[in-house]
Amino acid sequence: MNDGMHTVQQNNPLAVFFMVLTGACMVAVMVNLRYLDESLPSVQVAFIRYLFGLAIIFPFAIHELKLRNLEIPIIKHGIRGTLHGFGVVLWFYSVSQIPLSDVTAISYLTPIFTTIGAIIVFKERLTKQRSLAILTAITGAILILKPGFEVISAGILAQLLSTLLLATSYLITKNLTKTEGIFLIVLMLNLFATLTLLPFALLSWVTPSVHDLGLLLAIAILASFGHYFVTTAVALAPLSVTQPVIFLQLIWATLIGLLIFGEPIDFLIIMGGGFIVLAITQIAYSEKKTKG
Repeated sequence: MNDGMHTVQQNNPLAVFFMVLTGACMVAVMVNLRYLDESLPSVQVAFIRYLFGLAIIFPFAIHELKLRNLEIPIIKHGIRGTLHGFGVVLWFYSVSQIPLSDVTAISYLTPIFTTIGAIIVFKERLTKQRSLAILTAITGAILILKPGFEVISAGILAQLLSTLLLATSYLITKNLTKTEGIFLIVLMLNLFATLTLLPFALLSWVTPSVHDLGLLLAIAILASFGHYFVTTAVALAPLSVTQPVIFLQLIWATLIGLLIFGEPIDFLIIMGGGFIVLAITQIAYSEKKTKG
């Protein structure tokens, strides 16, 4: 891994390949989490995942730490790490409570919430394309949640709150990228998420088995590579090229949910996820045109 993303030339096919790898990593994370469901509390799983992630990313961040001479915006990193940490705990919980396809489809709302937040916080323009994309995403969300037809469960509420927290985290990240390197940002995320979750993990601590630790290490490695792959993909091609590929993750999650966990296929979930991915692509394409 290296952080010299700005030196990479545009390569759309390679970017799509890295996005496919990203989706595969995140689906694999969900499968591992499902196997951990009955043995460890969600907050403890999240804590150990970030602790392992801290150890994995630290060697890659040493150079950036030296360059910054420890002049780091600690408060900003701390707020981001805390929000992101709790967002991931809620995500882990939802994985254990609702079908993998539901988790994946609802998670697509994160960039939509990020866009709305950028309009509110950073005073970015609400263009016609963005307005249309937000309406498209709302249509997709209605198809997924089916309000008035199904009771919104605790797992779905947890996933919705998770997307809001993660969207806020990404807004802070957008600001941090103006002064901080990629690996330093990821290192600080793991550090503050670990510190935030430590007391909550200790309150409900269950001694993990060797098998559990193996799954947790796999989760940390897969999640770390997933973050790296998506960062590389974004560097290699415009978001309008990479974002449509995330729909594959929903297909994989649906098939794995059916074949491994016996979860029924809900075509409204797939359709709703498709609407939201279309909205994300609309936003990415409009931003590309604006910058062009």
